[in-house]
Amino acid sequence: MVKARRTADKERVMFWFNGGPGCSSFDGLMMEVGPWRVDGKGGLKTIEGGWEEYTTMIYIDQPAGTGFSYTSSNHYLHELPENFYRVFPEYKSMDTYLGGESYAGQYIPYFADAMLNHKDLHGVLKGVTIGNGWIDAKTQYPAYLDYAVKHGITEANSDDWKRGKEITEKCMADIATYKDLVPVHTDTCETVMLTVIQHKRKEVKGELRCMNIYDIRLDDVVPACGMNWPPDLVDIGTYLKRPDVVRAIHATAAPNSWTECRGQIHRAFTTRHSNSSITILPKVLEKIPVMLFAGDQDMICNYVGMENMMQAMTWNGATGLGTVQTHSWLVNGTHAGTWVNSRNLTYVKIFNASHMAGYDVPHVTHDMILRFMGMNFSAITDGTARIPSKVGEQVKPIPTVLKASATPTAPVAKTPEQDKAMWEGS
Repeated sequence: MVKARRTADKERVMFWFNGGPGCSSFDGLMMEVGPWRVDGKGGLKTIEGGWEEYTTMIYIDQPAGTGFSYTSSNHYLHELPENFYRVFPEYKSMDTYLGGESYAGQYIPYFADAMLNHKDLHGVLKGVTIGNGWIDAKTQYPAYLDYAVKHGITEANSDDWKRGKEITEKCMADIATYKDLVPVHTDTCETVMLTVIQHKRKEVKGELRCMNIYDIRLDDVVPACGMNWPPDLVDIGTYLKRPDVVRAIHATAAPNSWTECRGQIHRAFTTRHSNSSITILPKVLEKIPVMLFAGDQDMICNYVGMENMMQAMTWNGATGLGTVQTHSWLVNGTHAGTWVNSRNLTYVKIFNASHMAGYDVPHVTHDMILRFMGMNFSAITDGTARIPSKVGEQVKPIPTVLKASATPTAPVAKTPEQDKAMWEGS
């Protein structure tokens, strides 16, 4: 748990989950939405743009065995909020949120639904947010080919495209065989993405390299194709294996040393008889706001699939986002992305951001989460929350007393095309 450094209009707390399954939420803490990064010298450094500036962040490693976690109970996670509020009763009166990324798109809707229907947690949960989430297989798998064409990875109607289309059609036929549930994934479909990007492999100085599936601007060695990214991973692993660090974070009872993603958990976590979280998400939207966000440089859980999912999903009396306006979102005077709101659902596309958007543009994702939580910006006193931003014509109000102060800088890169880019759903 990392306590909020500042309080403005109200106190907030968020439970954060990384994906995998089997990947540690130390990723979120030390590379995405947390206050620290490795310093390259064996230690940590504090950065600005962490979500703990105005929100107490609780990072959860699960399923059991992920990171330093372990348990002897089958209901450990369902009991977590109840037990947490029993130990820390002061947090039950705070606005509570669930957040996470990637495969947490499967966990979070289920966790939210359980909390919303828990007799002792009524009114506690105020919203959930999922970044580059894996939520709906039937829209995400076919989006690999569409995304590849849109981003110039594959040329339409080329031989590479035809191979991708063939395996995509086999994937969709496989999904159609599921009659009693909506699958989380299928073995046939798991070959789609690698088939679509197979032609991007190349030999460089005697080493076979491939496209980074988490950030298409980068490459990696075969067969990792992104699993060695971000580069901070090596130093994080070294840091979290230090005996003094393990003692300091009270992890000495953990049966295993820390590793980012534990393959044993990934292999053991079967979902063959589980309904995808797309079946639960509309129920959550009936009760609380949900924000989905996506870095536009991510391939594996790309925004094209997310947009297709939203257009196909029925919630709160209608299907799709409807005729709502897409707003341009600026942070510190630079185009940061696009913003859409429809019937309790917020969708944010983040420019120049990878699978881990907070790793690339922390000040941007910080502005995003504060807006989603309904932060009263007029109440801010200091810090990166006062970096100027606007969504459409809605300008962040900065208190008069601070206008004379130096505004924190937040360099945000962009491509020329992004000056005009808007949401690309249909």
